[in-house]
Amino acid sequence: MKKIFTLFLATFALYACDIDDGKDEVPPTIVTEGVYILNNGNYASNDAALSLYDAQTKTLATNVFQSANNKKLGDLAQDMLIYGDKMYIAVYNSKVIFVTNRKGEIIEELRVSNGDSNLSPRALIGYDGKVYATMYEGYLAQIDTLDYTTSLVKVGDNPEGLVAVDDRVFVANSGGMNYPVYGNTVSVVTVKDIMQEATTIQVVENPTRMVSNIRGEIFLISMGNYEDVPNTLQRIDPRSLDVKVVTDKPVTYMSMGSDSRLYFISAQYDENWNMDISVGVYNTLSGTMEADFIVDQTKIDNTPTCISVDPVTQEVYIGTSDYVSEGDMYHFSKDGKLVNKFGTGGLNPMGAYFLMGIK
Repeated sequence: MKKIFTLFLATFALYACDIDDGKDEVPPTIVTEGVYILNNGNYASNDAALSLYDAQTKTLATNVFQSANNKKLGDLAQDMLIYGDKMYIAVYNSKVIFVTNRKGEIIEELRVSNGDSNLSPRALIGYDGKVYATMYEGYLAQIDTLDYTTSLVKVGDNPEGLVAVDDRVFVANSGGMNYPVYGNTVSVVTVKDIMQEATTIQVVENPTRMVSNIRGEIFLISMGNYEDVPNTLQRIDPRSLDVKVVTDKPVTYMSMGSDSRLYFISAQYDENWNMDISVGVYNTLSGTMEADFIVDQTKIDNTPTCISVDPVTQEVYIGTSDYVSEGDMYHFSKDGKLVNKFGTGGLNPMGAYFLMGIK
């Protein structure tokens, strides 16, 4: 979401230049107009769904995509990106990226092919006027946001998360389909003039989720092998490409705030198969762990599936699932107090995605 926030700051700067005529104009304010909730659904059930939450009124509109287009979202929605005046929704098992307007109305149904077959999109980012998507068959795709032409570069097996720093896209190669021998590399792909893999970085096995802070430092979760290698949070220096383990706390999900504080979920089963869930905050600029985020004794029920931070308000959203019924979303204030808990309108929430505007 940092890229979107930057885009609005750029818009604000242009606006400020236009009105700088000596008058005491009130500068525009960036606000969160709505929060989209993307629901993954069940495998082969064609029941992915998009909901829209109003944080002010605490109301939820469900089946937004289906209502807008008179068609279902598809099978296994994986990720969503709001970039400029468009939204991009990656639907993994349907092998499609929907390009929509901010209301969810379809502009383009994009299917990316390697020449032999359509590919399965996983994660999305926006960078320098392009959209980048990992394709689970082992590719990074670059998508033109005007004509939707695509370019592909081969990366490692089963890529998941990605970030962009200094005209390079870093791709986590999970090797998730190669159990029990998972992948342990991050591909570094140059994207300025020509897309090509420049090098790879070795990390803890089964790398999945990636975010970056305001300094461009990259934070990566590796899920390990689910046996003797635990899920591990690492920091990658984008210049030296050095990798360092951040904490011995097993980190499962994370989201970067616009103030470069990393909000993370640690969810582990104990010896009695009871899940121990905690929500922490790591200040990536000072390199210090802060106090537990939740301060009002709110208990997270069911299995966490995502955590997202509103870049404007710093409010935190945590999604959970029991994998058989409607998911739940916990909406917390920036101070760690529960604001609202609501059903997400679908199965297995994948994240909260913030629709920002200027007031």
